[in-house]
Amino acid sequence: MRVLGDEYVKSEFHAHKNVENPVHIVGFLTEWQLYAQQVEGEHWRGEKMEKGKIDKMSDQQIGQLYELMNSIRERELADNDPEYKPHHPPEPPKQ
Repeated sequence: MRVLGDEYVKSEFHAHKNVENPVHIVGFLTEWQLYAQQVEGEHWRGEKMEKGKIDKMSDQQIGQLYELMNSIRERELADNDPEYKPHHPPEPPKQ
């Protein structure tokens, strides 16, 4: 899981390095700080996102979240199920 998370974090910081709106910068850094605190250990497993945070996400962010969820599920299956055969995840639902 760590490798997947590290790559995701790198790509997110790279994608946001040219953001100039201070509100977006503070929000982005605050959320990543909260994320870093939550992933210490395993207590984050099974947690659900607040509906208010999901409501504020753009379609692109929801698509990225969906891709991340599928990657995590696939990695967990590959690591824990000896009969698992990798496949391509379905496309996210169109809104």
